[in-house]
Amino acid sequence: MKKVILTSVIAASCLFGGIAYAAPSNTYIATDADTFWTISQKTNVNITALMAANPQVNPTNIYQGLVIQLPAAASQKQSWEAKADAIIATGMKQLGTPYVFGGSTPGIAFDCSGFVQYAFNQNGFNLLHSASLMSQMGTPVAKDELRKGDLVFLEGTYTSGVSHVAIYLGDNKILQAGTIGTREVKVSTLFGTPYYDLHYWGARRLIP
Repeated sequence: MKKVILTSVIAASCLFGGIAYAAPSNTYIATDADTFWTISQKTNVNITALMAANPQVNPTNIYQGLVIQLPAAASQKQSWEAKADAIIATGMKQLGTPYVFGGSTPGIAFDCSGFVQYAFNQNGFNLLHSASLMSQMGTPVAKDELRKGDLVFLEGTYTSGVSHVAIYLGDNKILQAGTIGTREVKVSTLFGTPYYDLHYWGARRLIP
């Protein structure tokens, strides 16, 4: 009987010992294969909230052993949110793809509207390769009502009228094939960036 009890105690000690050395419940230890999208799926956490909780993490440089902070609480995703997350996840896989005017090929080259067209069309939409035409779709959205998945437009960047489009991520961040700074698919800060403030045209919501 004593032997059985002792064995049980040892087994329990090993079990709880493993838990004691695990990462805290509000963090996640990344692997080399992880991205913000895979982590959001593994932890059932909203991808935008996950990125907002880790502003110091470079989305293109998530590596083995990196400690990722998890938001305090994960809310139930609504249908629009799930669609937005899927579109953003598709776009995030193209981070670093070079900007080339007229580009529309994943992993090779994108321009702004080619990138947005790709991310949305891979998730059931039918957008044309034109920022101007995209700006006529959906419904207008005020600055203080922006939510992830909305399209943000700039005007007068290289020609008159609407001339640039990006995907809003939340937390004042956009995902875009951009030309300011590095010419590539990247995450940028929207309001408070002088160039974007100067050329901001408005936003449209395509995800109901």
